[in-house]
Amino acid sequence: MNVLRNVLTWGVTTAALTAGGIVVGTGAEAATATWIATTSVNIRTGPGTTYTVVDQLAKGEVVLALGKASGGWLPIDFDNTTAYLYASYVSTTTSAAPVTAGPAGTRATTAVVNVRSTPGIGGSIASVLGKGTRVTVTGREAAGYSEVTISGAARWIHSDFLSKATDTSPVVVADAATTSLLTLFDQSGPDSASVGSLAKGAVVGITGQHSRSFSRVVSGKVVGWAYTGYLRVSGTAVDALPVATGPRSATTDTPVLPKASASATATATVEAGEAVLLTGKTSGSFTQVIWDGGTAWVDTSALASSEAPAVDGLDLGSASLNKLQPNGKVAVLAVREQFPQIKTLYGWRASSAYSSDHPNGRAVDVMIPNWDKASGKALGTDVAQYFIDNHTQYRISYVIWRQRTWTPARGAWKKMADRGSATQNHMDHVHLSFEKS
Repeated sequence: MNVLRNVLTWGVTTAALTAGGIVVGTGAEAATATWIATTSVNIRTGPGTTYTVVDQLAKGEVVLALGKASGGWLPIDFDNTTAYLYASYVSTTTSAAPVTAGPAGTRATTAVVNVRSTPGIGGSIASVLGKGTRVTVTGREAAGYSEVTISGAARWIHSDFLSKATDTSPVVVADAATTSLLTLFDQSGPDSASVGSLAKGAVVGITGQHSRSFSRVVSGKVVGWAYTGYLRVSGTAVDALPVATGPRSATTDTPVLPKASASATATATVEAGEAVLLTGKTSGSFTQVIWDGGTAWVDTSALASSEAPAVDGLDLGSASLNKLQPNGKVAVLAVREQFPQIKTLYGWRASSAYSSDHPNGRAVDVMIPNWDKASGKALGTDVAQYFIDNHTQYRISYVIWRQRTWTPARGAWKKMADRGSATQNHMDHVHLSFEKS
């Protein structure tokens, strides 16, 4: 399972659950059904996409529901609390597969314990561990046993003989330097959101986890995912990572293949609109891409013929942002770093009723969450003031916020005519326009 811990979820503890041979916590509501993921799906703290992602269920993994789906969201038991999945991505099952009951990480043995090949007293003993040994847990539990990984193999230890708290802090296996200005994402997929940015030449810790086009890294106290092809590993503790020549977006869903052959068995799928990193190699009708920390192949015809230029060749996550001129792109990265609570930004668009800045790639709209509440108004004011204070650095030509405009020449806010809606009056977003790059 591709486990992502947003920076807010360090202290999660592992639950023990009991119901019909599968362990269920005493504090958890009784599960009403077993569900299996039909594709990878995020586990969230609440029923909606605005809630924090605490984990990701892989295709084929199983969870216990805590009731019926409501509004498209299914309540499930996760780590002895209620979490939510989008119901369209799971289906009911009678499978006895292990239940994802908590986070992956490390726990310690509390006594001398047997390590078994399968969950249950009938499982053969693979090894014995002493008290206090730290082991890697996957978060899966079954029949009172927790799944652990030892020397790369899946094994099982009775849950009663493991510490209750799971340490989710990632283990750093090597250092790496960034070769480009990079966005740090909260997860490794097309639905990821920014949690900050990494300057070119920044040193980060490599955890050894790779997924799709990303590698999991540690930067200070922040854990996230960065594009693999822009990381250069230091030393020889781990193998060198492949080097990217640039990003390219998929125009349609296309299979990821282990070799450049139509007869090869697909290992994954690149989703339409998802960016992948190219190595510069081609073979026949196939293009080599960076995937899961190594290389793979995709059909060249499924990739866009060209990629809109981005800061130091980096895909900013959408065509709207990729079509910005460099000044706007630098501002996008600044917003992501300075104001990580902001998740939505818009840049280029084909037309604009009031100026040519958006069609020319010289404007960014910073959408403010809860803009009609005191917290949102304060956040928007902070964003606007940050760019006013640093207008020379970001080459700001003007700022609009809450029906007021600011320009460097005037140096003060001026009331703007009423244009109608909250969006037209810039009540729900801060508009930034830039000088020509």
